[in-house]
Amino acid sequence: MNLRHNVLALISEAGESLRALVLIYFRTEVAGQAKATIEAKRRDLSRFIGFYENLYGHDNADEWFASVTREFIKQAARSGMSAASLARLYASVRHFARWIEKKIRPFPLGCPTDGIRPPKEPEPEWKGLSRADELRLLNAAQTLRVRPGKGTNQGLRDHAILMVLLGSGLRVSELVGLSIDQYNGKAFRKVLTKGNYIRERVFLQRDARVVLDEWLEARGQRPGPVFLTRSDSPLSRQQVHAILQRIAAQAGAHRSDGKKISVSPHVLRHTFLRKLAEEKGVQYAKEASGHRSDRYIWRYIKPSKENLAAAIDDLT
Repeated sequence: MNLRHNVLALISEAGESLRALVLIYFRTEVAGQAKATIEAKRRDLSRFIGFYENLYGHDNADEWFASVTREFIKQAARSGMSAASLARLYASVRHFARWIEKKIRPFPLGCPTDGIRPPKEPEPEWKGLSRADELRLLNAAQTLRVRPGKGTNQGLRDHAILMVLLGSGLRVSELVGLSIDQYNGKAFRKVLTKGNYIRERVFLQRDARVVLDEWLEARGQRPGPVFLTRSDSPLSRQQVHAILQRIAAQAGAHRSDGKKISVSPHVLRHTFLRKLAEEKGVQYAKEASGHRSDRYIWRYIKPSKENLAAAIDDLT
C-alpha cells in the first residue's frame, strides 16, 4: 500500500513532464528486466526526449502528437541507424507512450504512436558456428587442459564452460548466475532468465554433463556459484568472454589461412539451438531456448544459402 501511495504521489508531482514520467516508468514498468534491456530503453527514451525538447523547448507531454513520433522516427532513420536499432527505438517509444496513455492519463488526441507504421525489422540472422569451427574450439579447450598457458591453469573449468554453453543454449547471464545446488546431474533447476522469468529446468547434453561433472568433482561441493575464479569469486560475464577468446585464440593458433574464430556466449547459444532444430525439430529448439514467443526461434532454423542450394540439388 505504501509503494502504491508513493507511486501515486510521484505521478502527481510529475505533472506533464516527460522526463519525470520516464523515471516513474523505469521504476514501475522496466525495473527487473535484463540490465542490457534497461540500458537500451534508457538510451532510446533519452534520445526521444532530447528530440522533443529541441522541437518545443519544453518536455510537457500534452504536445506529443503522432506527427512528432513520425518525424522522430524519420530523423533517426536518416541518421544511419541500423534497422535493428531503429526497430528497437520505435518499440521503446511506443511502449512508453502506451504506458502513459493507459496508466497515467490519456493524450489529448489519442496515443501518439497509434497509426505510425513501425520500421521494417531486419531479417533474422543466425550467428552460430560451422561444424568445423565448433570442433576446433572443442579441441582447443582440451589442448588448454593439457598445456595450460602461464597464469591460466583453469583448463578444466574453461572446458566445462564451453561445453555447458554449447550443450544447453544458456545465455551468459544465466550461466554466471548458476549455483551448485541447482544442478541435479542432468539439468539445472529454477534458472533465472531474461526478464526475471524462471525456467523450471534447463537440460544439459550428455557430453557436456561428463565434463561438467569432472569440473564439479575438482571444484568440490561447497555452496556457491558453479563456476568460480581461482580466488573462489563468482565469474563475471566479462571473464567468460575472455575465457572464450583464449580458447578461440588457441583454436586459430596453427591455422594456415590465418582466420580467427569469432565466438561469444551468444554465438554458442545460436549454434546449440540450430543443431537441436535441425536434428530434433523446431519445437524442441523453442522449448530449449526459453523464448515464450515464436518470434525469435525462426532464426535458428533458417537455412544458409549454401544449405538451401544443396537441399534443392538433392530433390528428386
